[in-house]
Amino acid sequence: MEDGFLTKNPARLKKIVKLPTGRDIRAEREEMVTWTAPQLKAFLEWNRDTYKDQSHPLWLALASTGMRRGEALALRWSDVDHKAARISIRRAADSAERGQAKSTKSGRARIVDADAALLVAIKVLRATKAEISRELVRPGVNIFGNEAGELRNSKRITDTRTRRITQAHKTLEEDTFPKMPLHGLRHSHATILLALGEHPNIVQERLGHGSIAITMDLYSHVTATMQRTAVDRFAALFGEA
Repeated sequence: MEDGFLTKNPARLKKIVKLPTGRDIRAEREEMVTWTAPQLKAFLEWNRDTYKDQSHPLWLALASTGMRRGEALALRWSDVDHKAARISIRRAADSAERGQAKSTKSGRARIVDADAALLVAIKVLRATKAEISRELVRPGVNIFGNEAGELRNSKRITDTRTRRITQAHKTLEEDTFPKMPLHGLRHSHATILLALGEHPNIVQERLGHGSIAITMDLYSHVTATMQRTAVDRFAALFGEA
């Protein structure tokens, strides 16, 4: 069309192709698997205390901030502000280019508040790496990097997490928590916050979604419960009148 050989795009003719609607896309979406707060707590405690996993700080970071896998892998020591208890998410590991970082999915940096447990875990990890080499804790080095401080392979991290769940099921009851992909930690963070009554805008900011509509669409199964809770709270103000 740009070169003037065609006057209309045949791929847009309804007789040839019908573009999927938003409902069609949602219907094809895989069912979201998330963990409840007790399930998440059970895994993290087993992973830290029983398995003594060196990657525990990474799983904790993903679960307690809702950041994406690539964003966590690309975190640097300079991105953590212990005094303000905040983490700046500025980049993400590029799954297509090994060892390279790229901008976040939204193309924008964001800052998320971090809880005390995560900040302590990061401090302990830093101290452990400093004993190996001071080079591993320089400001521009990756927090969750490999032995040389370089970006770790995203797929290997996912495979490692899958093995951890399998190992956990050998120690704990298998129904303690269901099998869940690594991205489920991000979804679990969001659903737990929403179930606690946190404002969707806060969840949107923590996840880095481009709009509140994306957040509301992804977690519509939680917002239905939120509406029921809101109605019950409103009714409680009037007692039995």
